[in-house]
Amino acid sequence: MFLIAASGILSVFALLAQTETPSIRTKSTIADDRVLNIPYSAQRRFTSIDKVADGKLSRSESGGNEARDSQGRTYTAGERKWTYMEGNKSILKSEMLYRIHDPVANTDTRWDSSLKETKVIHWSQKMSNDDSQCHAECLESATNTLFDAVEKLGVKTIEGFVAEGTRRSYTVPAGLDHNSQPILVVHEVWYSPELKLVILETNDDPRSGTTRNELIQIVRGEPDVSQYQPPRATSFMNCDCRSVITQPRQPRPRHDPDR
Repeated sequence: MFLIAASGILSVFALLAQTETPSIRTKSTIADDRVLNIPYSAQRRFTSIDKVADGKLSRSESGGNEARDSQGRTYTAGERKWTYMEGNKSILKSEMLYRIHDPVANTDTRWDSSLKETKVIHWSQKMSNDDSQCHAECLESATNTLFDAVEKLGVKTIEGFVAEGTRRSYTVPAGLDHNSQPILVVHEVWYSPELKLVILETNDDPRSGTTRNELIQIVRGEPDVSQYQPPRATSFMNCDCRSVITQPRQPRPRHDPDR
């Protein structure tokens, strides 16, 4: 069995393995880890047009859904697809990946449709706050250093919500990546101030192809979260990370060559 391709869509969380281009978010999208009193539910659609080895284009699409309640809990369910070779036959497989991020209880709950195990990670409040600050600083640094040009695109209405657009781009010089001419890579993000999230994100790289990650069928209001419950026939694995932050770091013993 030989894995030859994989694609999938999950939501804004970078917790799940997949092959699409990672999200580069603007500073305005990184507010607090917990967004209060802006509940919604929506479908997520990820479309990828990839350049394959023979120069042809391969189009794939995957879907999922997500929600946020008034207390800031977020719920995501994303489809992951992959293709592998079994003999001379190409086999397409897929699974659903789920996550509940609960900043009230400081837990992350994760499971997928192929395994009968649910992982619950317990975080300390201090760790959660420190991680959010670190995450924001890292994303801001990546945004500032990766792209050469930044352009504000104004506003437009997407799925009934006003969104602010930002286009970032950089040029790959000729000869740097086996290219005879300069290559322009363009990344666009459309952020909804009302929902406090990105609702459309595109990436165009002539070397590899294009991706489109979007929210559709967005509904304001308290979501029905019954679809985000782990299956009954599952075992739970609890990971407690709260003690990691509370225990003082012990100094490393110094090596004395004379002893």
